[in-house]
Amino acid sequence: MKLPKLIFIVFFSLTCLGCKSQTSVSRVEIVEPTIEQEATSIWRTINDITFFEKQGYKINLPKDSLIDSLITKSKNGTFGNEDFNTIYTLVETKIFDKKNYEPAIQKVTNQTELISSLVYEIDTSKHQWHWNFNMFDKYRIIFTLFGTGGSYDPDEGTITLLTNMKGDFMNYKNPVNTIIHEITHMGMEYSIVRKYNLTHGLKERIVDTFIHIMFKEQLPEYKIQNMGDTKIDKYFNQKKDIDSLNTTLSKFLNK
Repeated sequence: MKLPKLIFIVFFSLTCLGCKSQTSVSRVEIVEPTIEQEATSIWRTINDITFFEKQGYKINLPKDSLIDSLITKSKNGTFGNEDFNTIYTLVETKIFDKKNYEPAIQKVTNQTELISSLVYEIDTSKHQWHWNFNMFDKYRIIFTLFGTGGSYDPDEGTITLLTNMKGDFMNYKNPVNTIIHEITHMGMEYSIVRKYNLTHGLKERIVDTFIHIMFKEQLPEYKIQNMGDTKIDKYFNQKKDIDSLNTTLSKFLNK
């Protein structure tokens, strides 16, 4: 039976109001930078520097002779937890200044509504997928001047975002691109990446393709990195392919 026009208009309006109230809820929490966080970023970068160099990542570290000596220790296999206090002291006495993060914080603050809307779109779509995309009520954004670009903690829902004192970001002018990249990494970490023990390159390609498929209109500048086995593109290139990503990868990796 066809609904009277007036009833349809009222129903549509109420539905839209409900959508607006849902998407207006911020899913982003901006964390004030601290000395400990910066020391941690530097420690982790030095600890994994051999991997980062092998993968061709651009590495940002303080220009200091102490850092140079710690990099040498890391490459020699003698760098460890005991070096954290040394890094902390360096950051505290010679490097850290909260003013250096203000431009980046403002740029991300201006984009929180867009980020929340993208997260909401994933949240309302994932029930159709035959695999689990892990999500958090809030994604905590941590800023750093040091590291390789962006990183994530799949257990805490935190994203570490590389910036500089001008408020620029690596790879993209708009930080939303990197933030949604890290959110997608967290969503797939256990149900896809670790389940199939994906190589670093294939992991990045799957994440990039997912974002390109989901948000090519909202994020027109987002690009798929030249990494991973391009043969997967034949099977994973449309929105409907997201539903069966688990099955697709199983067949692809075992063929």
